[in-house]
Amino acid sequence: MASVQDLANMLLGMEVVDLSPLVYTNMPHWHSHPDVQIIEDSRNFRQNGYFLQTIILPEHSGCHVDAPAHVLPNKPEQTIEIFPAAALMGVAKKIDLAQENYQPGDLAPLSKVQEVMEREGIAIEQGDIVLFNFGWDKYLVDVEQKAPHERNWWGENQPGLAEDVCRYLYERGVKAVGSDTPACDMAQVNKQVKAGFGHARYFLPNGIFIIESVSNLAKVPATFYFIALPLKIKGGSGSPLRPIALVPCI
Repeated sequence: MASVQDLANMLLGMEVVDLSPLVYTNMPHWHSHPDVQIIEDSRNFRQNGYFLQTIILPEHSGCHVDAPAHVLPNKPEQTIEIFPAAALMGVAKKIDLAQENYQPGDLAPLSKVQEVMEREGIAIEQGDIVLFNFGWDKYLVDVEQKAPHERNWWGENQPGLAEDVCRYLYERGVKAVGSDTPACDMAQVNKQVKAGFGHARYFLPNGIFIIESVSNLAKVPATFYFIALPLKIKGGSGSPLRPIALVPCI
């Protein structure tokens, strides 16, 4: 049996890649959700003798996970706190679609996903976490410098996954599906949703978690170990995450 020291030594041989975006006031988000607000001087040295910020944080802020109760009125009991802490830990497979240059409203088909899998030597197994890299986090770069009406373009536009992709992942028995877009499988153009097969039919109704707004997927290989811990929010429709990738050091 491996000891704690064996585990520590193994982890020392891993590179840790942060897969989360920065959280800040009025950060980009799914267009109908409330804004993130950070009260920077909620407690300060001059008045209180210490520094503390107050964060008003919708459950679906930054990188986050959707629990089934988020969109399924017939599953109100399936909120985030009932799931084990290790629910979003496991082997992850990255499907890199960044070079395809998909546009808002486009749906990535299974034929393209399988082409990438064959090229990268990926086989999706039961219990895997599958993450799609659309390259969409490029629209979050320097977003605070943009004009107010342009800052949430990322939250209002995205490509998504065709129905055959969602069905395939469900049939493979994956435990979670995520992407670097605001709503994973859903495609939208200027706030108009064009498709959402995972949310409505294949993922959440079947206990497959949805992870949204992942960042930095270009920095990880096709296969790695993924860890993300949801907050234990009573009655939570989901939770913010700080996901990491563990990648063996070369």
